[in-house]
Amino acid sequence: MKLLHKDIEKDNAGQVTLVPDEAEDMWHTYNLLQVGDSLRASTIRKVQTESSTGSVGSSRVRTTLTLCVETIDFDSQACQLRVKGTNIQENQYVKARDPKASDALAIDILLISDQLFRHQEVATRSRYVRLVDSVRDNGGTVRIFSSLHVSGEQLNQLSGVAAILRFPIAGLSEAEEEDSDSD
Repeated sequence: MKLLHKDIEKDNAGQVTLVPDEAEDMWHTYNLLQVGDSLRASTIRKVQTESSTGSVGSSRVRTTLTLCVETIDFDSQACQLRVKGTNIQENQYVKARDPKASDALAIDILLISDQLFRHQEVATRSRYVRLVDSVRDNGGTVRIFSSLHVSGEQLNQLSGVAAILRFPIAGLSEAEEEDSDSD
């Protein structure tokens, strides 16, 4: 693996730029990444376009995503690193995501797993406590699901949080959901 750039502070905060040379380098990257880190990587996305006549076409484009890492998985058989996260930097193909539309006061009912309130990372736990407080302060309802119950398990499979909105949010679609995952 080639180290192109390194800027690490005394508290271990900072950034590094790595270029993998071998498949095994993905394993080393897997061991370096943590939930909450920002990751910038090149990926291929399916983009749908609509012509002036109304016909819809799709093509695959290479783009760069910057994600806030939520989950990390390593496939040892294929030597592939799989990272799931929320896009935090817009580009021409992918918009940055606003966490659960709370700033627009659009959340009517927030569905959240109790597992997020017991998360080991203090920053992650605090983020969801602030989200719950924001929804309640703006007249929304919060439903907390036990991760020991079937409905809580299912919610955890979907990221642990979901919402029923008061009104549609412009630019929020199922196609963007696909863009939050990166290989």
